[in-house]
Amino acid sequence: MHLNYKYKLAILPLLVITLSACGDSKLNKPLITASLNDMALVPAATYLMGSKNSELMEQAHSVTLSTFYISKYNVSYKKYDLYSEVTGKEKIDKDDISIFRYADHPVDNLTWYQANDYCQHLKQITGLPYDLPTEAQWEYVARNDGKRDWFFPTNNGKQELGKNFPSYEQYKDQQKNMLNGVGPLSVGSLPCTPQGICGLAGEVNEWVKNWYGSTDPHKAGETDPQGPATGTLKTIRGGGAEGSPEYNNSFGRAGQPPNKQWAGFRCVINSDKPMSELKSIAMKHLQ
Repeated sequence: MHLNYKYKLAILPLLVITLSACGDSKLNKPLITASLNDMALVPAATYLMGSKNSELMEQAHSVTLSTFYISKYNVSYKKYDLYSEVTGKEKIDKDDISIFRYADHPVDNLTWYQANDYCQHLKQITGLPYDLPTEAQWEYVARNDGKRDWFFPTNNGKQELGKNFPSYEQYKDQQKNMLNGVGPLSVGSLPCTPQGICGLAGEVNEWVKNWYGSTDPHKAGETDPQGPATGTLKTIRGGGAEGSPEYNNSFGRAGQPPNKQWAGFRCVINSDKPMSELKSIAMKHLQ
């Protein structure tokens, strides 16, 4: 079939946009492989989200989750640099604290838009339903399948300094090396939850999908398509090495402007298909 000149001109910009958005498939393949290999399966469940004893959360309410996969680790500089190379986006630079910009450290100080763009890029190049985790998804895994008494997203539900959370000495050492800033530990260096999900606290703050606030206060953990009720803030969960127990736990939440460079992130895949099938779909879509 032959296209006339007029239609060729109309289609060419679309081709340029598609190629620039997707990047080189040879470079995308290792990014896809690394992402899929890091995913942990979370079966569908219903649980009571939120803590009645915490001023940081709304009153507990029932939330039903469909089966999903969540990354075991926060996105590292190695992965984000590969993503930047594939998409042509500028690499994240830590400027005067670049001494801590190591490949195996979690990327932080990103805007919500940058975190969301990363997950949406994976969605585009794989054809899989990648996204940022919702608050409800994040809290469920942080509480080890939604257990009410799992107060910290660690291997045992407790915060034990120097064992499953950075000690005061580690914090001061990081602060010294970071010129009074605090750099995160490398991904996976702290004990993971029993589900095998690591760094939900003690590494970096994490962006999630939700607005900070809701038109319905009993749905604070759900995505509100109408936007926030209390300003244009996106929600942050978890916390970094310097986080206090008040915030750096399984229930605490905070809000930040989505264009503020503030946190790191991880992605989810909202699917109940077996991982073998997801990998097959992704590789076929990449071709």
